[in-house]
Amino acid sequence: MLWRVVRLLAGLVIGLTLWMSFGNAWNRGLAAVAAPLLKLDRRIADTDLVAVGHTIVVQPTSDKLPMATLPASELTYNVILVVALFASNRKPLSDRNMKAFAVTLVIVLLLQPIGVFIATESTYANQQRAWSELHYGNAESWVWLHLELFYRLIGMFGVVFGAWWVTADTTRSQ
Repeated sequence: MLWRVVRLLAGLVIGLTLWMSFGNAWNRGLAAVAAPLLKLDRRIADTDLVAVGHTIVVQPTSDKLPMATLPASELTYNVILVVALFASNRKPLSDRNMKAFAVTLVIVLLLQPIGVFIATESTYANQQRAWSELHYGNAESWVWLHLELFYRLIGMFGVVFGAWWVTADTTRSQ
């Protein structure tokens, strides 16, 4: 048990170091991948996503909507947990564990653009004052706000724990 805790803490340090080192580059890629999702809603379709450090700026391509800023680092830090959980497994560098880690990491990274889309919708539905009131109804604003809260508090971590539990199950018997 003690060694599992030690491996978990080492994984947290490694995950945090990797996330901080590659975060800006990942945010640029994340902005590029998430940008087409914004075309799903005509209200925010005329925008570009531009990564600036630990944020993603939603830049309008027309004068129809205001600019917004998203905290990209708050939408991507669940990768730290992925690294820590797989590091805590009995044989963290085994082929089976590394394959399970890769599968889980891909799942988490593929869901992050959806998180950007949800955060963008929530931001425009709730934080753009008069523009929000004009383009979103009360029920829609409520839905986007609670969807973002669910994603940030439960979804981001639930996906990590769920994918780890399912994929790493084969590594527990080692």
